[in-house]
Amino acid sequence: MLLQLRQHRHVKIYVVAVREIIEIPNPLLTTNTAKVVEFNAETKQIAQDLIDTVLHASDPAGAGLAAPQIGIPLRMCVVRKFKPNPNDPANTDSELSKEIILINPQITSYSNSEDIRWEGCLSIPDTYGKVKRAKQITVKAQDINGDEIKLKAAGFFARIIQHEIDHLDGILFTSKTIGSTVTDAELEKILALQSADEAIQKHIITEG
Repeated sequence: MLLQLRQHRHVKIYVVAVREIIEIPNPLLTTNTAKVVEFNAETKQIAQDLIDTVLHASDPAGAGLAAPQIGIPLRMCVVRKFKPNPNDPANTDSELSKEIILINPQITSYSNSEDIRWEGCLSIPDTYGKVKRAKQITVKAQDINGDEIKLKAAGFFARIIQHEIDHLDGILFTSKTIGSTVTDAELEKILALQSADEAIQKHIITEG
């Protein structure tokens, strides 16, 4: 989907573009990406395309997207930082997000503490698996103007960044899974049973 927004003279024209997300076994997904060396209008357009495409993704929604997933072998990605909607804090479907572009990102430190969580990928449809990742990381990158940025990330946000940087190194989450992968339907059953078990345990603890 392309939509061109026309502006007045001397003001830049931004093109909103939702790109096709490539899927396995496309070799671009397992290829190391090239460092971004020029920060120009093309770079900014790729960044915008990444944002537009990840926001457009639904069923499942996207938490991040790397440039090779839209056919561009450059070290660029977008990651989404989620936070509760103050108007509906209990509803995770109404969470707000901030989209952050990372160019030439490097993880400079990992916490010793790790956790194992389910992951999926827009380039690997209907496939989920458990992956071990650091709970906290520090990242150094550049923004769309080439300026250096540093950030600390924890929890799900740290996991998103690690997943997307793996993409830039040609690494898919399925090469890191612990145990077998499952389909969306199988995962729903697993999570439903897990929620039921947690509810029972909570009741036992409360009543005990």
